[in-house]
Amino acid sequence: MRRVWIVVALVLAVSGCGRSNSVPSPTSPSVVRAAYPTFTVSGVVTAEGGARVEGAEVRVAGTHGTSDGSGNYELSGVPASYGGVSAVKAGYAAAREVLTVSGDTRFDFQLGPRVAIYTLSGVVLEETPTGLVPVEGAVVHESSCEDAPPLPPFFPKSCPVSIYQTTSTDKRGVYSFSGLYSGRENNIGVNKDGFDDPRVDPNGPEGNGQEVTINGDTWLELRLVRR
Repeated sequence: MRRVWIVVALVLAVSGCGRSNSVPSPTSPSVVRAAYPTFTVSGVVTAEGGARVEGAEVRVAGTHGTSDGSGNYELSGVPASYGGVSAVKAGYAAAREVLTVSGDTRFDFQLGPRVAIYTLSGVVLEETPTGLVPVEGAVVHESSCEDAPPLPPFFPKSCPVSIYQTTSTDKRGVYSFSGLYSGRENNIGVNKDGFDDPRVDPNGPEGNGQEVTINGDTWLELRLVRR
């Protein structure tokens, strides 16, 4: 009987030691990352001579906005940065500048001289066994930019800022864009559910678009093929 009690005492001692070793691991405190500060950049967009320009698109460090009826713009949420900034409006040479943003900043843009702008219109047609049929509701997209010289290092390409527009064809299959720059820096594409564009490789570098050279008001016929 004495031996039984000794065994029981040893078991209880071992059990007690096990409980004393099971110390819960301390919980690591959650790390709260401080948000990067952002700032407000504001100013006015003018043309040569000082006239204020409405509807100019301003881009600074990945943020963009449009000047109001008095030529004023205000961009919030702009990160600290150093690099190229721009203001662009159809019919004017783009303003391209270099700006450091390290706090709330006032920065005014002056657009360059007026440049010729043109209209690109046309019709979207479906190729059928019986002939060509107008396609209503096709989405046509066009990008155009001033054929400007590069300004390294922040504006290495000749196109400083693209003006992108989209529209849909009417019942006659007709579309129209205005305010386009002359030259080769124009690209147009068309798409509609259930149709393919036979002119280009949809997996190519320009998607389903094609380059268009504009030297004046231009008419361009686009084709679609039903799948």
